[in-house]
This record gives sequence, C-alpha cells and structure tokens, in this order.
Amino acid sequence: MTPNRSSRRQRGAISVELALGLPLLVMVVMGGVHFGQVLKTRHQLGDATGYAARAASLRATTNANQIRALVQDRLGASSGCASLTVTTATATDALGVRRLEVTSRCTVATGIGGELLGFLGPAEVTARASMPY
Repeated sequence: MTPNRSSRRQRGAISVELALGLPLLVMVVMGGVHFGQVLKTRHQLGDATGYAARAASLRATTNANQIRALVQDRLGASSGCASLTVTTATATDALGVRRLEVTSRCTVATGIGGELLGFLGPAEVTARASMPY
C-alpha cells in the first residue's frame, strides 16, 4: 500500500504547524512558571515582613539590622529572593500611637529565562508592614 499525495502533504502541514506553534507554547508555559515564582516570592516576603514587624514591635526595637535578620530568617534559604533590602521607619499617627513601618524589597530569582522573561512579570516585589510599638 502506497501513501497518496494528500497524506504526504498532511504530514508536512503538521510539521509546519508544530514548528510554528511550539515556541508559543513553550513561552506560555515558561511565563506561567515565572508568574508562579513571582507570586510565591511575594507571598513569602509579605509573611516575613509582617512577622519581622510584629517581632520587632514586641521587642521594642527599631534597629534595621536586627529587623533585616528577622526577615531573612523567616524567608529561609529556599526563598526566591536574589537580593533583599529592608528599610525601617518610625512614625506617630494622629492618635499619638508610635508605629514601626517595615518595607522589604526583593529581586526575584526565577531560575529560568533570567532577563529574557523579565517582560512577563515584575523582577522586584515589595512588601510593607506597620505595627504599633
């Protein structure tokens, strides 16, 4: 049994469709992974910042180095942060309550794509927390 011309043509069309569609599919999958990493890192950073603000408030400390150490300890070694910046400030609100404000900024290390996938989502995430002390 010999294949006819139309079946040979169909096999060629499938190859062309695969060659055109595969890069798009790979980009969508990699974008989803990148977005998931950014969301995971954002969640971890928000949790660590809130924890550090509360712990510093309970200890009545405003030392930026101690608060940064609290954030890093809470994030752990497996966080998606390539670099971490923590800033602290104190303020008094309208009711006279002193507040400690902690802002953490993290550069996300996605592990795939690097700068190539930077257009798919943020390369940096920020979390803020404020507690009375």
